[in-house]
Amino acid sequence: MPSAKIFAGRPSLGFYRTMFLGTLASAFPALAVAHAKAVAVADHGKVVKITSVSKTGKKRKGSGQAAVMDGAHGAPVARLGAAALHHNEMSENAQTILNRMPGINVTSTNPLGTRPHISVRGFSGTQLGYTYDGLPIGDLFSGGLTGGSYNYAALYNLVPVTLGESSGISVIYGPAEPVVNTIGGIGGTVEYAPRLPGKTFSAAVFGGVGSFDTRSYGAEVDTGASKNGGALFLRAAHHSTGNYLQNSPDRGNSFYGAYVLPSRDGRSQFSAIMLYNNNSGYIPARMPAPLLALYGPNYQWPQSFTYSYGQATHEMAILGYKTEMNRYILLDTKAFYAYTRSDQLTYQNPAVTPIYDGNITYFPFGNGAPYDRYIYATRTAGLSETVNLLFGSDEVTFGGFGAASIYHSSQYWLASPGAASVPGQNNAWDEHGYRIYGKVYAQAELHFLGALTIVPGVKEEYVDTAINDIPGAYYPVGASSGNNYTKPSPYLGASFKLTRHLKVYGNVAQAYKFPNISAYYAADSFATPTSPPPGITVIPEKVTSYQLGVAFHTRRTALGAALYRQNFVHTFSSVYDVTNGLTYEYNYGASRYTGLNLTGSYEPGYGLKVYGSWSVQSAQYTSNATNSFGSSVSAGDPKQYTPHYLANIGVEDRFARLTSALWVNFVGSQVIGTLAGGPTTSSMPAYRTVNASFTYTLPVHAPGIKSLKAALNFTNILNSHAYVYEKQFSYPSGSGSYNEAEPMMPRYVGVELKATF
Repeated sequence: MPSAKIFAGRPSLGFYRTMFLGTLASAFPALAVAHAKAVAVADHGKVVKITSVSKTGKKRKGSGQAAVMDGAHGAPVARLGAAALHHNEMSENAQTILNRMPGINVTSTNPLGTRPHISVRGFSGTQLGYTYDGLPIGDLFSGGLTGGSYNYAALYNLVPVTLGESSGISVIYGPAEPVVNTIGGIGGTVEYAPRLPGKTFSAAVFGGVGSFDTRSYGAEVDTGASKNGGALFLRAAHHSTGNYLQNSPDRGNSFYGAYVLPSRDGRSQFSAIMLYNNNSGYIPARMPAPLLALYGPNYQWPQSFTYSYGQATHEMAILGYKTEMNRYILLDTKAFYAYTRSDQLTYQNPAVTPIYDGNITYFPFGNGAPYDRYIYATRTAGLSETVNLLFGSDEVTFGGFGAASIYHSSQYWLASPGAASVPGQNNAWDEHGYRIYGKVYAQAELHFLGALTIVPGVKEEYVDTAINDIPGAYYPVGASSGNNYTKPSPYLGASFKLTRHLKVYGNVAQAYKFPNISAYYAADSFATPTSPPPGITVIPEKVTSYQLGVAFHTRRTALGAALYRQNFVHTFSSVYDVTNGLTYEYNYGASRYTGLNLTGSYEPGYGLKVYGSWSVQSAQYTSNATNSFGSSVSAGDPKQYTPHYLANIGVEDRFARLTSALWVNFVGSQVIGTLAGGPTTSSMPAYRTVNASFTYTLPVHAPGIKSLKAALNFTNILNSHAYVYEKQFSYPSGSGSYNEAEPMMPRYVGVELKATF
């Protein structure tokens, strides 16, 4: 029987499932032909030792810059591998790089990734789930990675994960299968795979410079595998930028470590991962479009009038243990702890009142104080347990996931930055809360005749939420609110191999998005000295999803197509109330999302590869609805911020030591939303960006240096100008409206060097 370690490949689409498929291929040689090329075959009838994890047809890893859609367990999936992630940290971040995937549109206010706005097939960032190493990294209270597109938790400069901490990114379109630990991912799930130690020792230093005074430097070391011990990977990096928007410099630090210790018999493995990311800087504002037209697209308020300075930190620690009990049972246990904190200080000069068209362009603090301090912090701990049972070529998976999170949110008006924060005196609000999330699930993977795979499953989710507000300006009476929900979500996926290279797949699923914490704000604000707060009226958003796809793969060609129709009831929407500075979430009728995604790539040889994707999508309300903020919609009205189409086309070339890539992203027009939460009758025009990258491996003859690489990256080569996000505001006095806008990043050039020892 061969001896080795439990896994040596990079993880993709659920680390434990990749490990499991490698085990399955080794334990059942007949099935290995249908699923993967096993690196080593175990002795028949004996407990296996896992020698490696090999790629399978349904776990195909993304390569290069392209992301071609395939199917996994009935759902469309796109992936980017390490080659696309690394050497691009000077021009892209862990969010904006998703633009290379079909049907995804991401914008950010600086190269480091602050204040991103993410949509997948038109679904907003708060309708998506996010995982790292198979565990949720999104805020349990606010949704999304950074609190949403406008004001959820105001986590504007939070950076939870960086490209240097990832070895690959997968996007599952639509509701994911029950085994995936996504929370609120009714529109899709973004999975970040961690960087893990390799087989051999290496060390590297890197650094770079770019446009807008952008700088980056750091170091990493990989101890490699040892005979009697584990392997360790460590990384530290610093990034800073002057930014393309005025008065908004920003900087961030990241520290990362991953340790893997396999057992001596190769049947179990312990792992530990720790990441720390902090960011600090001046937060750019979305500016009134008339002022941008007057002063230029990079205009920001002078700091003598107003500024907002934020500091944000995200920490995460993961402990994992995988063990092969016998040839029939595999166990995977993970425990994690996460901490997030955002501390934001805003200044507004009370002596200055900038106006245009006779109307105020900003909303001053409630008591006229020059400073406002906003703090939001969460602590989350959770546990995941997965049991895989093997029955011949079939698999049954069941388990559970649970997490408990507490948070503290407060806003105080101050006469000076260091002034005291006194509850009940100068606070807008000061509240504490908790949320408990639990999930149990069961899922099977059944194979028939070597061609048909059926994946039935179900999960049941439980959410319990409570908040407690002490008296403040926005909550004159201290009050407590809360509720809980229990919702089952069935799933059925299937795939059928028509030929060796062609398969069709599809799924039917239901899923729920539970209300964000902003849905609870209104209850406490309506409490009086003689009556408690009213009950929570927001209902979980529910989606029923239907997807059908086809995938064709040969050695040189990859083609994919996927149709989808997703029906929503109790659609969530939100509004920012300018009278009290709070964001409220509410149900806003029913809606439907439909579309088609096409992807393809072709490698004619000689290191050349061409690829592209085209996505056409439509989202509209399917019922009439009205909210208390003066917004109403009718059946047939379009959903805001859904691009009519998204497309990209590119070419890569690998010749000798040089890898070159040129690609173009296209974003179709999209309806602008109002501050009150509904659509307008106007749209942002379509736009496109042209980008390129070049990576060259320099010949090195110095002792001790393994390689020296130089990367040259271009973003928006043609220096196109467009607004990537707009929101309509009503004038605070008089009639009419104006748009706040966020301009796209102008031409960016970055150079990075990396020496590996």
